[in-house]
Amino acid sequence: MILTDDEKRMISGEVGVGAQKCMKLLVQWGELFGAEGMIKVSNAHLSTNFAAEAVIEMSEGTNKVRTLSTTHTVFDPKSWRENYGVVAKSISGGYVNTDEEKFVAHMDVLSKLGVLPTSTCSPYLIGIIPRPGDVFCMTGSSGQIISNSFFAARAGRESVSTCFAAAVTGKTPLMGLLVKENRYAKVLIQAGKDLDFSKFSEADYGALGYYIGEIAGTRNVAIEGIPLDITFEHGRMLVSPMPVSGACVMCHIIGLTPEAHTLEEALGGIKPQQKLVAGKKEIKQIYERLNSAENDKVDMVVIGCPHLSIIEIGQVAFLLEGKKLNNNVHLVIGISNTAYALAKECGYMDPIERAGAIISNTCVSGTNPFLFLDDPPGVAATNSARGAHYMQRTSGGRTKTYYGDMKKCIQAAISGRWEE
Repeated sequence: MILTDDEKRMISGEVGVGAQKCMKLLVQWGELFGAEGMIKVSNAHLSTNFAAEAVIEMSEGTNKVRTLSTTHTVFDPKSWRENYGVVAKSISGGYVNTDEEKFVAHMDVLSKLGVLPTSTCSPYLIGIIPRPGDVFCMTGSSGQIISNSFFAARAGRESVSTCFAAAVTGKTPLMGLLVKENRYAKVLIQAGKDLDFSKFSEADYGALGYYIGEIAGTRNVAIEGIPLDITFEHGRMLVSPMPVSGACVMCHIIGLTPEAHTLEEALGGIKPQQKLVAGKKEIKQIYERLNSAENDKVDMVVIGCPHLSIIEIGQVAFLLEGKKLNNNVHLVIGISNTAYALAKECGYMDPIERAGAIISNTCVSGTNPFLFLDDPPGVAATNSARGAHYMQRTSGGRTKTYYGDMKKCIQAAISGRWEE
């Protein structure tokens, strides 16, 4: 790879042992994928599921990270224990820190490096918004595909270690979706004429996105026929399942997203590798798969994967106004601390908290501690296709899911039953 003088100083160890290790990692990674050089990173969004020892080792000799850096959704063991009496013994094979002292020490190391403790999978909702062309190294595939698709930022699939290395060095290999030529769509999906988008819920969009992700795999996708007045909330529920049902983190919505004013622009003037229509039949198939529960009893309801926007929090508040949760149901809602503070000011949190909901800045589908108890919930309901996928997988199949829109999920939290 061709390195600048600054990059050469880092790899030689002149600016610290940690930066040297990080730059060596990035160079090896870039060479593996044929990168010719590095590019400046605008933002780094870091997972806290990274051993504190590794953070210390990779930042040795570094006082501050070299780019704006934030933290992904986080499991805070002290918060869950003190507020909800939940103590998780291990999560997802133990890669999440469940020891309170170690967690505090880990966050302290990140804080001293200048990393902002945002603790959200949706930094764009709290003012961390990438500009078109900005290189955004981030863990969290929903953030990757939303940044690429709706903000025209440049984000590739990242590992925990490469993201942290990018924060320390301020650089990342110029490859993959960071290169313009690699951002064109290879798969074209046309919305079926039998779809009535005026009646579409967020769950309908999520089912459509989940299906498209399976078809796309690792390939970029373009969708034709989505209404141009789709809300941002519905738009992100459409694209966020694509990286979990497949591995797609670039979705062009023709006429709407910044790099898809026309179909020709989205495709780069090249014929797509695959073209198909997605309609009611395909969406129904996804609903059937994500509704894996065999009886109507619900033990847990999960809302907020990705973390809720202030608009969605308001919708939850409206549905819970004057209501009380069923005594046998946990309602777990994913919200960033920043969004929580705003919702509190708006009065949205009052009916939600009075109803008895659990509010968390963790990944409520992937690292929800209820899923990792000795006796996890048997049935969980959610309005997130991404969330249903996670809960089925991370619980090892022990937790079955119901999938439907927010209104049905909240009703299930109140009644304790799923109503078709």
